[in-house]
Amino acid sequence: MLSLHALPHLPLHADGLLWVGLALVLATLMGESVLRLLRWPRLIGFMVAGLLIALGGGGLEALALQPGARAVVDAALAMLLFEIGHRVNLRWLRANPWLMFIGLGEWTLALLAGWAALSAFGLGAMPGLAVAAALACTSPAVALRLSGEFNARGQVTERMLLLAALGSTLSILSVGLLSGWIGAQNGQHWWIAVLRQVYAIGGAVLAAAVLAWAVNWVERHFDFADEGAALLLVGLILLVLSLTRLLHWSSLLTPLLAGMLLRVYSERPRVWPRHFGTAGGVLVVLLFLILGLSLDSHTLVDGLAAGLALALLRVLAKLAAPLALGRPSGLSLRQSLTLGLSLAPAAAVSFVLLLQLGASQLVLPPILLDAGFAAVAVLLLGGTLAARWALGYAGDIKDAGARR
Repeated sequence: MLSLHALPHLPLHADGLLWVGLALVLATLMGESVLRLLRWPRLIGFMVAGLLIALGGGGLEALALQPGARAVVDAALAMLLFEIGHRVNLRWLRANPWLMFIGLGEWTLALLAGWAALSAFGLGAMPGLAVAAALACTSPAVALRLSGEFNARGQVTERMLLLAALGSTLSILSVGLLSGWIGAQNGQHWWIAVLRQVYAIGGAVLAAAVLAWAVNWVERHFDFADEGAALLLVGLILLVLSLTRLLHWSSLLTPLLAGMLLRVYSERPRVWPRHFGTAGGVLVVLLFLILGLSLDSHTLVDGLAAGLALALLRVLAKLAAPLALGRPSGLSLRQSLTLGLSLAPAAAVSFVLLLQLGASQLVLPPILLDAGFAAVAVLLLGGTLAARWALGYAGDIKDAGARR
């Protein structure tokens, strides 16, 4: 006779795996829906799914306490930063120095515009400058998704990818330096703050060189165009990511620099599956899903006014540099306008930098971080749609639909 102990006990209690599965199903369905019905990027659906789930609870505080969710964010972001870093052709900057001027100009203007917006709400001290620096870069994740999902090719797309990588580097470095400066003003010895940043950046450079060397060595024995071999590349990136977290080096700067170093030794970018195959693709879906989950209603409502002002001024600032310097760099007026709009999105890099500021020992007004996270939500949703339209208007998206 069947023992009653083998039967489930009522009431039934679902474990966390059920909710992860349901979240992935919802995110995938919403991503496909917005793509097929509206021709919007899938990542819009991924994030909206997270926002809908977040209405039932959880939110940013819950995410910060969950190492598993943060590990997924860091892993997905490391792969995306490595991928976009490898798309940066430093020889192009040498051949066309106007690109560097546009990159420095649009990032600096976005920084100052964001700081001015926060200052208007009484949040313009040094912590406000750090938040503005975190928001000043264009999202590498969004740039890569738009480029790959819609098969975008052309001058505007390539410059968007380049400027996203350069801006992310500037934001990562500046937030670290500003954090050290603010810490020194709050009673720490200034030289301790300087040494801490030198250690984090120097360690990231060393780890990046090791990762670039390892990938270059492995490439001689494996074909990265094969998904199985690409999984080895994911493993290398995750191993180095674990090392940087363990040693408190910059986990954002390391994969970005590694990709750039790897590209230095090749005329053309390597060919590998987008996001390094299925495993990387799932991590990217989870990344945008977690971004939506983490932006709870209280955060958005409390910081919405300042966040909207920050986002609007940032978008206008990013238009200014391409419009002013686009023609000397070889762009038409239409291409300059669309390049500026394509730089609107902000997402995972800004999100993680804000998390780092919130988890630091710095004393930050809660409304300041709320404004930053609200701006991320606005720039991820509205900015991505603006960038999608801009690439189409520039003629970089040839097909009316996305690749299936």
